[in-house]
Amino acid sequence: MEGKRLTSYAMEELECPKCGHKHSLKKYKVINVTEKAKLKEEIMKNQLYQFSCEECEYMAPLTYDSLYVDSRKNIMIYMAPVMNAEIKAEIAELEQEKGIDKRLVDNINDLKEKIMIADNHLDDRVIEIIKIMYLDQIKKEMEDDTLLNILFDYNRDNYCFLVFFQKKGIGKIPLTREFYRQVEDKYKEAIKEHSTDCFMKVDMQWAGEILFKNHNKFN
Repeated sequence: MEGKRLTSYAMEELECPKCGHKHSLKKYKVINVTEKAKLKEEIMKNQLYQFSCEECEYMAPLTYDSLYVDSRKNIMIYMAPVMNAEIKAEIAELEQEKGIDKRLVDNINDLKEKIMIADNHLDDRVIEIIKIMYLDQIKKEMEDDTLLNILFDYNRDNYCFLVFFQKKGIGKIPLTREFYRQVEDKYKEAIKEHSTDCFMKVDMQWAGEILFKNHNKFN
């Protein structure tokens, strides 16, 4: 099983959609940042999952299925933009490995968010619950605008959520350690009951189910 977690890639020829120039691109199947730490930096700087044409300078994000592994943070994150039988078989094999947190995402932004949460030694399950709680704070803005996304972010020791609106752009909501600890303690048992040792898609929908089931208990 250890071999399944070592960094690996394949070269693939891609044609620029703008000018038609052909490129040979390195696509990673497994990204083990314990083994190759520089790859994490490339992900966070939007360099790894990126198509860049040397001929016409056209650039675009390139999302494809791959496994992110950080043994020091004890986490595996499988990014699968589209789920198919082959990916399901790979995930089923990886799920035989116990004792490591497993997450499933379908886009680069969510992958980067999971990495940042793990780097700050936080629990993404608690973070997603707090996102749902913070929806009340932006309820008024949501009446005349469309909420696109909420993502965890940090600057040194300061935590926050970046809130993306269609018309207003990006806003910011601070997150204190005290409030994080309160939510973590309050929902500890509910989180445990709602978690498995399989690859989990921990997002706002997942957190909403916890809050809905425990609404009467905590109110």
